Amino acid sequence: MALDDWTFYLNLICSIAGLIFFISSLVITRKIKKLFPGANITKKWLIIELLIVIFLIGYLLNIIFLAFDLTEITTIMTAIVYFFGGLFVLIIINLGYKTYKTILLGSKSEES
Repeated sequence: MALDDWTFYLNLICSIAGLIFFISSLVITRKIKKLFPGANITKKWLIIELLIVIFLIGYLLNIIFLAFDLTEITTIMTAIVYFFGGLFVLIIINLGYKTYKTILLGSKSEES
């Protein structure tokens, strides 16, 4: 093990926890999509699902790379995770805004 024992286990624990969080997020995302059948925002939620799957694969690869002591690759993966993490947050914030707007506009039209 090239990494110190504690950093190896911290990395492993965080990667496993991340996998669990993203699997949970994927389940919730699918529930959200069902709330808006046929709406334009459903396509955007599909993009979120795709990004979650990309993160899942990345976390799984990180665990595999840790198991085979391929620490050089994990350094590159960190940069990739930062990039996709930033993109993910931007899309989530934008989609959250559009989703709330859709809900609010829908409730206003029901009141009229």
